[in-house]
Parts: sequence; C-alpha cells; structure tokens
Amino acid sequence: MKLTFKPPHVRNTIITNELGHVLYSTSTAFSFDTRATSVKKHVPNEFNIGKVESSELLAEIQWHTFSSSVIKYDGKDLLASEFIPTKGILGRRRVFNGPDGLLYKWKIGPRECILMLGDMEVAHHHPMNIGLRKAGHEAYLEIFPAAEHMIDLVVLTFIYVEKLRRGTQESPGTDRMHAPIEPAN
Repeated sequence: MKLTFKPPHVRNTIITNELGHVLYSTSTAFSFDTRATSVKKHVPNEFNIGKVESSELLAEIQWHTFSSSVIKYDGKDLLASEFIPTKGILGRRRVFNGPDGLLYKWKIGPRECILMLGDMEVAHHHPMNIGLRKAGHEAYLEIFPAAEHMIDLVVLTFIYVEKLRRGTQESPGTDRMHAPIEPAN
C-alpha cells in the first residue's frame, strides 16, 4: 500500500491512497504554549475522488519541548516516552508494540524512516523527489503486507517519528507555513 502526503509536512497534510482517495489528514494548532496535531481518519467517497463520506478523530499528539509528548490514541493518554520510546546509543530508533504483541522499530535516517519487524522491512518512507536525477514523486509511505493489519498505528507512529526527524533538520516553525488542511466533504 502506498500512502501519499500532500504537502510532505506531516503535521499539516492530506494522506491519500494510490487511487487518490483521502484516508487521513492532519492539522496542527499552534498557540503560545502548546502545539497539538489532530490525526483524522476518513471514509472516502468511492464515487468522488478527493471527497470523504465521514471522518473521525484517530489520535491527537500534544507536542512538548521539555517533557514527554502525549499521544491520545485508542481512548488513552500515552506518554510518547513510554508508548514509542527511544532505543539505541544515538536515539535514532523508536520502538512500539503492535496489536499482534510484536515489537516494531522505526529506524530514523537523515532523509527517511523505515519500520522494521526484526530484520524485515514492513514500511518505508520515500521523501519527496523533485526529479533532478530520477523521476520525481510526492512524499509517500509504502506499507508492506506484513504491517497492513495495523495501518492506523503505522500512520500515527510515522507522523510522530517523521516530525522528530524533520525537527533535527529544519528551523522551528517550518511547517507552520502550511495552514491546517481539511479534505473536501
């Protein structure tokens, strides 16, 4: 499964499948002391691409600078430091337990994030390519069959780790220029 992010900034984006149906969207409210990203799950209108039948709040990520961020998911308030803790010497790995009880690991690289189950790649982020050296494409998350049973969790944890990855490269507020997005009803 291929999920495309338009624009590629994960805190304010629309996420579509290969057919162009809107499956998820994110929007981030910024205020003086808080930043909260709402992650919505959408039921696409199969007859009108880009339109949605209904939406529900999948999760909310409350970003904190000096304490652990909070992820509100599945009716629980989860500390990110416990839900998806750092592993490894340099902190470039984040792990979480899937609904199948298995341990999944996000490897956070300089340009991409890769989700692993043991030695098997189960999801791979492909950053936007403007097409100078090879064919251009939008940013997308490729989810392989081994992780398709937990797409919501893969998308949620990817949003979290990708924001962390980008945070080490961009100046503060870079994705603020992308206004919160809502898909058309």
